[in-house]
Amino acid sequence: YTCGVALMQSPFFLFADIVAEPLGFESNGFSKIYHSSVNVASVFYLVLGLIFLFKFLSVRFGNKVTLFTILSLFFATNLYYYSIDETGMSHIYSFSLFCMFLYFIQSTNYLKKSGYLISLLFGLLTGLIILIRPTNILFLSTFLFLDANDIREVGDRIKRLISLKTIIPIVIGMLFIISPQLLYWDYLSGSFISYSYENEGFNWLEPKVIHTWFSTNNGLFLYTPFYVLILGALSLMIKNKKENGVFILILFMVISYVFSSWWMWSFGCSFGSRSYVEYLSLLSIPVAYVIHKVGGMKSLNITVFIVLILVFVALNLKMTYAYDGCFYGGTWDWSSYLKLLK
Repeated sequence: YTCGVALMQSPFFLFADIVAEPLGFESNGFSKIYHSSVNVASVFYLVLGLIFLFKFLSVRFGNKVTLFTILSLFFATNLYYYSIDETGMSHIYSFSLFCMFLYFIQSTNYLKKSGYLISLLFGLLTGLIILIRPTNILFLSTFLFLDANDIREVGDRIKRLISLKTIIPIVIGMLFIISPQLLYWDYLSGSFISYSYENEGFNWLEPKVIHTWFSTNNGLFLYTPFYVLILGALSLMIKNKKENGVFILILFMVISYVFSSWWMWSFGCSFGSRSYVEYLSLLSIPVAYVIHKVGGMKSLNITVFIVLILVFVALNLKMTYAYDGCFYGGTWDWSSYLKLLK
Protein backbone atom coordinates (compact mmCIF):
# COMPACT_ATOMS: atom_id res chain seq x y z
CA TYR A 1 0.00 0.00 0.00
CA THR A 2 0.97 3.61 -0.43
CA CYS A 3 1.06 5.55 2.83
CA GLY A 4 -2.00 7.80 2.51
CA VAL A 5 -4.10 5.89 5.04
CA ALA A 6 -1.19 5.83 7.50
CA LEU A 7 -0.82 9.61 7.22
CA MET A 8 -4.52 10.15 7.93
CA GLN A 9 -4.51 7.71 10.85
CA SER A 10 -1.27 9.00 12.37
CA PRO A 11 -2.75 11.75 14.62
CA PHE A 12 -5.05 9.19 16.22
CA PHE A 13 -2.24 6.64 16.57
CA LEU A 14 0.06 9.23 18.16
CA PHE A 15 -2.65 10.29 20.62
CA ALA A 16 -3.15 6.64 21.57
CA ASP A 17 0.61 6.32 22.08
CA ILE A 18 0.62 9.33 24.40
CA VAL A 19 -2.25 8.14 26.61
CA ALA A 20 -1.56 4.38 26.46
CA GLU A 21 0.53 4.04 29.63
CA PRO A 22 -1.47 6.52 31.74
CA LEU A 23 -4.60 4.53 30.87
CA GLY A 24 -3.01 1.19 31.71
CA PHE A 25 -2.24 -0.12 28.22
CA GLU A 26 1.10 -1.29 26.89
CA SER A 27 2.74 1.43 24.82
CA ASN A 28 3.83 -0.94 22.04
CA GLY A 29 1.72 0.02 19.03
CA PHE A 30 -0.40 -3.12 19.24
CA SER A 31 -2.44 -3.02 22.45
CA LYS A 32 -6.18 -2.47 22.40
CA ILE A 33 -6.04 1.32 22.56
CA TYR A 34 -4.17 1.44 19.25
CA HIS A 35 -6.84 -0.68 17.59
CA SER A 36 -9.48 1.62 19.06
CA SER A 37 -7.66 4.65 17.64
CA VAL A 38 -8.17 3.25 14.13
CA ASN A 39 -11.90 2.89 14.82
CA VAL A 40 -12.07 6.47 16.07
CA ALA A 41 -10.17 7.68 13.00
CA SER A 42 -12.62 5.93 10.70
CA VAL A 43 -15.68 7.48 12.37
CA PHE A 44 -14.00 10.88 12.44
CA TYR A 45 -13.32 10.85 8.70
CA LEU A 46 -16.81 9.47 8.03
CA VAL A 47 -18.42 12.38 9.88
CA LEU A 48 -16.03 14.87 8.27
CA GLY A 49 -16.83 13.51 4.82
CA LEU A 50 -20.57 13.59 5.44
CA ILE A 51 -20.37 17.21 6.62
CA PHE A 52 -18.64 18.24 3.38
CA LEU A 53 -21.07 16.13 1.36
CA PHE A 54 -23.97 17.87 3.07
CA LYS A 55 -22.46 21.25 2.21
CA PHE A 56 -21.97 20.12 -1.39
CA LEU A 57 -25.47 18.70 -1.91
CA SER A 58 -27.51 21.22 0.09
CA VAL A 59 -26.61 23.99 -2.37
CA ARG A 60 -28.12 21.87 -5.15
CA PHE A 61 -31.07 20.16 -3.49
CA GLY A 62 -31.79 21.83 -0.15
CA ASN A 63 -31.28 20.62 3.41
CA LYS A 64 -34.16 18.12 3.73
CA VAL A 65 -33.39 16.21 0.53
CA THR A 66 -29.68 16.25 1.36
CA LEU A 67 -30.22 14.87 4.86
CA PHE A 68 -32.42 12.04 3.57
CA THR A 69 -29.85 11.31 0.86
CA ILE A 70 -26.97 11.06 3.33
CA LEU A 71 -28.91 8.84 5.73
CA SER A 72 -29.90 6.55 2.85
CA LEU A 73 -26.35 6.27 1.56
CA PHE A 74 -24.95 5.49 4.98
CA PHE A 75 -27.46 2.90 6.16
CA ALA A 76 -28.36 1.28 2.84
CA THR A 77 -24.88 0.76 1.35
CA ASN A 78 -21.54 -0.77 2.25
CA LEU A 79 -20.36 2.68 3.32
CA TYR A 80 -21.73 1.56 6.69
CA TYR A 81 -19.61 -1.60 6.68
CA TYR A 82 -16.37 0.15 5.77
CA SER A 83 -16.78 2.97 8.28
CA ILE A 84 -18.04 0.92 11.24
CA ASP A 85 -16.73 -2.62 10.73
CA GLU A 86 -13.66 -2.72 8.46
CA THR A 87 -12.24 0.56 9.75
CA GLY A 88 -8.64 -0.02 8.65
CA MET A 89 -9.39 -0.24 4.93
CA SER A 90 -8.74 2.73 2.66
CA HIS A 91 -12.30 3.29 1.47
CA ILE A 92 -13.68 5.55 4.20
CA TYR A 93 -10.58 7.74 3.93
CA SER A 94 -10.99 8.05 0.16
CA PHE A 95 -14.71 8.73 0.65
CA SER A 96 -13.97 11.57 3.05
CA LEU A 97 -11.41 13.11 0.70
CA PHE A 98 -13.74 12.74 -2.29
CA CYS A 99 -16.45 14.64 -0.40
CA MET A 100 -13.95 17.38 0.48
CA PHE A 101 -12.85 17.56 -3.16
CA LEU A 102 -16.42 17.95 -4.42
CA TYR A 103 -17.10 20.73 -1.95
CA PHE A 104 -13.76 22.38 -2.76
CA ILE A 105 -14.23 22.55 -6.51
CA GLN A 106 -17.82 23.72 -6.10
CA SER A 107 -16.97 26.44 -3.57
CA THR A 108 -14.09 27.74 -5.72
CA ASN A 109 -16.25 27.49 -8.87
CA TYR A 110 -13.75 25.08 -10.38
CA LEU A 111 -10.76 27.29 -9.50
CA LYS A 112 -12.30 30.48 -10.91
CA LYS A 113 -11.76 31.79 -7.38
CA SER A 114 -8.10 30.92 -7.48
CA GLY A 115 -4.99 32.16 -5.74
CA TYR A 116 -1.75 30.73 -4.42
CA LEU A 117 -3.29 29.35 -1.21
CA ILE A 118 -6.32 27.85 -2.97
CA SER A 119 -4.10 26.20 -5.59
CA LEU A 120 -1.77 24.88 -2.89
CA LEU A 121 -4.72 23.36 -1.01
CA PHE A 122 -5.94 21.85 -4.28
CA GLY A 123 -2.53 20.24 -4.75
CA LEU A 124 -2.41 18.88 -1.20
CA LEU A 125 -5.91 17.43 -1.51
CA THR A 126 -5.37 15.82 -4.91
CA GLY A 127 -1.98 14.49 -3.83
CA LEU A 128 -3.48 12.84 -0.76
CA ILE A 129 -6.35 11.39 -2.80
CA ILE A 130 -3.85 9.70 -5.13
CA LEU A 131 -1.63 8.65 -2.21
CA ILE A 132 -4.54 6.86 -0.55
CA ARG A 133 -5.19 4.72 -3.63
CA PRO A 134 -3.50 5.43 -7.00
CA THR A 135 -6.61 4.47 -9.01
CA ASN A 136 -8.37 7.36 -7.25
CA ILE A 137 -6.92 9.50 -10.01
CA LEU A 138 -10.03 8.54 -12.00
CA PHE A 139 -12.18 10.50 -9.56
CA LEU A 140 -10.21 13.68 -10.26
CA SER A 141 -11.94 13.82 -13.65
CA THR A 142 -14.84 15.41 -11.75
CA PHE A 143 -12.88 18.67 -11.83
CA LEU A 144 -13.09 18.71 -15.62
CA PHE A 145 -16.56 17.34 -16.27
CA LEU A 146 -18.87 17.89 -13.28
CA ASP A 147 -21.38 20.67 -14.05
CA ALA A 148 -19.67 21.35 -17.39
CA ASN A 149 -22.18 22.59 -19.95
CA ASP A 150 -20.10 21.79 -23.02
CA ILE A 151 -16.61 21.00 -24.25
CA ARG A 152 -15.72 24.70 -24.16
CA GLU A 153 -16.25 24.74 -20.39
CA VAL A 154 -13.96 21.71 -20.07
CA GLY A 155 -11.34 23.55 -22.10
CA ASP A 156 -11.61 26.63 -19.88
CA ARG A 157 -11.03 24.50 -16.79
CA ILE A 158 -7.94 22.92 -18.35
CA LYS A 159 -6.58 26.38 -19.16
CA ARG A 160 -7.14 27.57 -15.59
CA LEU A 161 -5.54 24.39 -14.25
CA ILE A 162 -2.34 24.60 -16.30
CA SER A 163 -1.75 28.34 -15.98
CA LEU A 164 1.57 28.98 -14.23
CA LYS A 165 0.05 30.82 -11.25
CA THR A 166 -2.16 27.79 -10.63
CA ILE A 167 -0.11 24.78 -11.64
CA ILE A 168 3.07 25.69 -9.72
CA PRO A 169 1.47 25.75 -6.24
CA ILE A 170 -0.58 22.68 -7.17
CA VAL A 171 2.59 20.75 -8.03
CA ILE A 172 4.29 22.00 -4.85
CA GLY A 173 1.35 20.80 -2.77
CA MET A 174 1.24 17.41 -4.47
CA LEU A 175 4.99 16.86 -4.17
CA PHE A 176 4.91 17.83 -0.50
CA ILE A 177 2.21 15.30 0.34
CA ILE A 178 3.60 12.39 -1.71
CA SER A 179 7.28 12.97 -0.92
CA PRO A 180 7.32 10.61 2.12
CA GLN A 181 6.21 7.77 -0.15
CA LEU A 182 8.75 8.64 -2.86
CA LEU A 183 11.58 8.82 -0.32
CA TYR A 184 10.52 5.52 1.25
CA TRP A 185 10.47 3.79 -2.14
CA ASP A 186 13.91 5.23 -2.89
CA TYR A 187 15.17 3.93 0.46
CA LEU A 188 13.80 0.45 -0.24
CA SER A 189 14.48 0.02 -3.94
CA GLY A 190 16.83 2.76 -5.05
CA SER A 191 14.07 4.33 -7.17
CA PHE A 192 11.57 7.08 -6.35
CA ILE A 193 8.89 5.13 -8.22
CA SER A 194 8.30 1.49 -7.33
CA TYR A 195 5.45 -0.84 -8.23
CA SER A 196 4.95 -2.47 -4.85
CA TYR A 197 2.28 -4.96 -5.97
CA GLU A 198 4.97 -7.02 -7.75
CA ASN A 199 3.21 -9.72 -9.83
CA GLU A 200 -0.30 -8.42 -9.16
CA GLY A 201 -1.82 -6.29 -11.89
CA PHE A 202 -4.64 -5.68 -14.36
CA ASN A 203 -6.00 -7.98 -17.06
CA TRP A 204 -7.16 -5.18 -19.35
CA LEU A 205 -8.30 -7.50 -22.13
CA GLU A 206 -10.31 -9.80 -19.85
CA PRO A 207 -12.42 -7.63 -17.52
CA LYS A 208 -14.87 -9.52 -15.32
CA VAL A 209 -17.61 -6.89 -15.31
CA ILE A 210 -20.50 -9.34 -14.94
CA HIS A 211 -18.69 -11.05 -12.08
CA THR A 212 -17.96 -7.72 -10.39
CA TRP A 213 -21.61 -6.72 -10.59
CA PHE A 214 -23.52 -9.96 -10.05
CA SER A 215 -21.29 -12.72 -8.65
CA THR A 216 -22.24 -14.28 -5.33
CA ASN A 217 -18.60 -13.64 -4.44
CA ASN A 218 -18.94 -9.95 -3.50
CA GLY A 219 -20.98 -8.85 -6.52
CA LEU A 220 -21.93 -5.18 -6.29
CA PHE A 221 -25.67 -5.46 -6.86
CA LEU A 222 -26.13 -8.63 -4.80
CA TYR A 223 -24.50 -7.24 -1.67
CA THR A 224 -25.63 -3.62 -2.06
CA PRO A 225 -28.80 -3.59 -4.21
CA PHE A 226 -29.17 0.13 -3.44
CA TYR A 227 -26.90 0.61 -6.46
CA VAL A 228 -29.85 -0.51 -8.62
CA LEU A 229 -31.70 2.56 -7.39
CA ILE A 230 -28.65 4.70 -8.16
CA LEU A 231 -28.52 3.46 -11.77
CA GLY A 232 -32.25 4.01 -12.08
CA ALA A 233 -31.81 7.56 -10.85
CA LEU A 234 -28.99 8.09 -13.36
CA SER A 235 -31.24 6.86 -16.15
CA LEU A 236 -33.91 9.32 -15.05
CA MET A 237 -31.39 12.16 -15.02
CA ILE A 238 -30.27 11.31 -18.55
CA LYS A 239 -33.86 10.95 -19.77
CA ASN A 240 -34.69 14.39 -18.36
CA LYS A 241 -31.47 15.81 -19.84
CA LYS A 242 -30.12 16.86 -16.45
CA GLU A 243 -26.49 17.88 -16.23
CA ASN A 244 -24.00 15.38 -14.82
CA GLY A 245 -26.13 12.33 -15.62
CA VAL A 246 -24.12 11.24 -18.65
CA PHE A 247 -20.76 12.03 -17.01
CA ILE A 248 -21.53 10.09 -13.82
CA LEU A 249 -22.77 7.09 -15.81
CA ILE A 250 -19.65 7.12 -17.99
CA LEU A 251 -17.43 7.34 -14.92
CA PHE A 252 -19.36 4.46 -13.33
CA MET A 253 -18.72 2.33 -16.42
CA VAL A 254 -15.03 3.30 -16.50
CA ILE A 255 -14.38 2.41 -12.88
CA SER A 256 -16.35 -0.83 -13.36
CA TYR A 257 -14.02 -1.73 -16.22
CA VAL A 258 -10.92 -0.87 -14.16
CA PHE A 259 -12.05 -2.69 -11.03
CA SER A 260 -13.14 -5.78 -12.95
CA SER A 261 -9.78 -5.87 -14.76
CA TRP A 262 -7.83 -6.30 -11.52
CA TRP A 263 -6.35 -9.78 -11.34
CA MET A 264 -8.53 -10.52 -8.29
CA TRP A 265 -11.79 -8.91 -9.41
CA SER A 266 -13.52 -9.89 -6.12
CA PHE A 267 -10.84 -8.02 -4.13
CA GLY A 268 -10.35 -10.85 -1.68
CA CYS A 269 -12.14 -10.61 1.64
CA SER A 270 -14.44 -7.83 0.57
CA PHE A 271 -18.01 -6.98 1.52
CA GLY A 272 -19.52 -6.41 -1.87
CA SER A 273 -17.44 -4.63 -4.48
CA ARG A 274 -15.68 -2.44 -1.95
CA SER A 275 -13.87 -0.26 -4.49
CA TYR A 276 -17.15 1.53 -5.27
CA VAL A 277 -17.61 2.80 -1.71
CA GLU A 278 -15.70 6.07 -2.11
CA TYR A 279 -17.60 6.86 -5.32
CA LEU A 280 -20.82 7.06 -3.32
CA SER A 281 -19.75 10.67 -2.75
CA LEU A 282 -20.40 11.44 -6.43
CA LEU A 283 -23.24 8.93 -6.78
CA SER A 284 -25.06 10.91 -4.11
CA ILE A 285 -26.07 13.35 -6.86
CA PRO A 286 -28.48 10.97 -8.66
CA VAL A 287 -29.74 9.72 -5.30
CA ALA A 288 -30.55 13.28 -4.21
CA TYR A 289 -32.10 13.98 -7.60
CA VAL A 290 -34.55 11.07 -7.42
CA ILE A 291 -35.41 11.89 -3.79
CA HIS A 292 -36.12 15.46 -4.88
CA LYS A 293 -38.37 14.19 -7.68
CA VAL A 294 -40.24 11.79 -5.39
CA GLY A 295 -40.76 14.58 -2.88
CA GLY A 296 -42.98 16.34 -5.39
CA MET A 297 -45.19 13.31 -6.00
CA LYS A 298 -48.35 12.09 -4.31
CA SER A 299 -48.18 10.86 -0.73
CA LEU A 300 -48.70 7.24 -1.80
CA ASN A 301 -45.64 7.36 -4.07
CA ILE A 302 -43.60 8.94 -1.28
CA THR A 303 -44.67 6.18 1.11
CA VAL A 304 -43.76 3.44 -1.37
CA PHE A 305 -40.36 5.05 -1.96
CA ILE A 306 -39.63 5.31 1.78
CA VAL A 307 -40.60 1.67 2.25
CA LEU A 308 -38.24 0.72 -0.58
CA ILE A 309 -35.39 2.61 1.08
CA LEU A 310 -36.15 0.91 4.40
CA VAL A 311 -36.02 -2.49 2.67
CA PHE A 312 -32.58 -1.61 1.28
CA VAL A 313 -31.47 -0.51 4.76
CA ALA A 314 -32.74 -3.70 6.39
CA LEU A 315 -31.08 -5.85 3.75
CA ASN A 316 -27.77 -4.01 4.07
CA LEU A 317 -27.71 -4.28 7.85
CA LYS A 318 -28.70 -7.95 7.72
CA MET A 319 -25.90 -8.71 5.26
CA THR A 320 -23.40 -6.65 7.27
CA TYR A 321 -23.94 -8.55 10.49
CA ALA A 322 -24.26 -11.95 8.80
CA TYR A 323 -20.94 -11.49 7.02
CA ASP A 324 -17.81 -12.65 8.83
CA GLY A 325 -15.29 -10.84 6.64
CA CYS A 326 -14.88 -13.25 3.73
CA PHE A 327 -17.08 -15.16 1.30
CA TYR A 328 -16.01 -18.80 1.31
CA GLY A 329 -18.13 -20.02 -1.58
CA GLY A 330 -17.41 -20.01 -5.32
CA THR A 331 -18.05 -17.41 -8.00
CA TRP A 332 -21.68 -18.45 -8.49
CA ASP A 333 -22.32 -20.26 -5.19
CA TRP A 334 -25.93 -19.32 -4.58
CA SER A 335 -26.46 -21.64 -1.63
CA SER A 336 -23.63 -19.99 0.36
CA TYR A 337 -24.91 -16.55 -0.61
CA LEU A 338 -28.52 -17.30 0.42
CA LYS A 339 -27.30 -18.42 3.85
CA LEU A 340 -26.31 -14.80 4.47
CA LEU A 341 -29.93 -13.75 3.98
CA LYS A 342 -31.43 -16.29 6.38
